[in-house]
Amino acid sequence: MLLSGCFLLGGIIGCLFSALSDGQGAQELSAYLEDYLLLAGEGGVSGGLWPVLWERVKVLLAALILGATAFGAVGLPILMGVQGFFLSFSVGCFCRVFGSAGLLPAFVLFALPALLWTPALFIAGVQGFVYARMLLNRGLGSGGRGGLPLDSIPWRRVCLCLGLALGSGCLDWWVVPVLLEACARVVL
Repeated sequence: MLLSGCFLLGGIIGCLFSALSDGQGAQELSAYLEDYLLLAGEGGVSGGLWPVLWERVKVLLAALILGATAFGAVGLPILMGVQGFFLSFSVGCFCRVFGSAGLLPAFVLFALPALLWTPALFIAGVQGFVYARMLLNRGLGSGGRGGLPLDSIPWRRVCLCLGLALGSGCLDWWVVPVLLEACARVVL
């Protein structure tokens, strides 16, 4: 519940921040997003596969590393809030600039890959948060004696999360540019 609440709170703050841009900042945002969609319409927004995969896996790795330490009890809720913020802020900016027509490119660019990376982040985050809280309790002396065995980490879930993150990166590299090119023609 805590991690979901942090993700939701980050999302609400992201929506508010995207709605607050005005004046010069709103004009620059509008020009940037229009130029981006023009470039996407010409098929010029796809990058290399490895940077895209790294972009998807690095947040998951941060969640896994935080979940393996007592710092994860605080770090994972912050990470979830930040990810919720970035997702909703990005979608909110498209909607702010293009109105309801901005939902289409925002869905393709952000929500479609999020269908894979968000469950991976939540699976790793919840698993890591439970583990981090156990480590924190043991460190504070209230969790009993002995360390937590390494085989208590559910490796199948970790592999599932990595597979989802890599799948999201592949989707982002192969499918999103094609769909974004079509969306750019519709929106512009």
